[in-house]
Amino acid sequence: MTSKELVRKLLEDRRIPIVNEEEHAFLIRYQMNYVQIGSLQENSRGIAVTLSAIFHADDEKEAFLGLKACNELNYRLMQVKLYLDDDKDLVIASEFFYKNEEDVEYQLDIALSAVLTAKKKFSAQYEAEVEEDKLMHELED
Repeated sequence: MTSKELVRKLLEDRRIPIVNEEEHAFLIRYQMNYVQIGSLQENSRGIAVTLSAIFHADDEKEAFLGLKACNELNYRLMQVKLYLDDDKDLVIASEFFYKNEEDVEYQLDIALSAVLTAKKKFSAQYEAEVEEDKLMHELED
C-alpha cells in the first residue's frame, strides 16, 4: 500500500474529511484548522504535515519578530519546524518517515499534535517578542 493509500484509509477510518486532494497531498479540516498532509509519492515512505495561513508578516519588522519567534520555538520544540516562506507566511511543518504500515497512525498523530501545539506556542511567543520590542524602544527613547 502506498503512503497516500495508507493516509487516506486512516483519515476515512477516523471520519476526517478530505477537503481537497492533489496528486501528492491531501488538505483536511482538523480541529478547526486546515492541515495539508503531503509528500505522498508512490514510492516514498516520508510524510509531511503542514499548517499555514495563520500568520503573515506585512512588513520587515513583523517578519523580523516572526523569525525571532520561529527561531526560539525551533530551539525548544521537537518534531516540528517553523519558518516564514518567501511570501512571509508562517509555515509549521512536521515530517516523518515510517518503517511499516503500523507506524503511520502513531507518527501521524504525533505530527498533527506537534503542528497544533506549535501554532499555539507561536502566537504566545510572537506576542512576547512584540512586547519585548516595545519595551526596548521605550528604553531607547
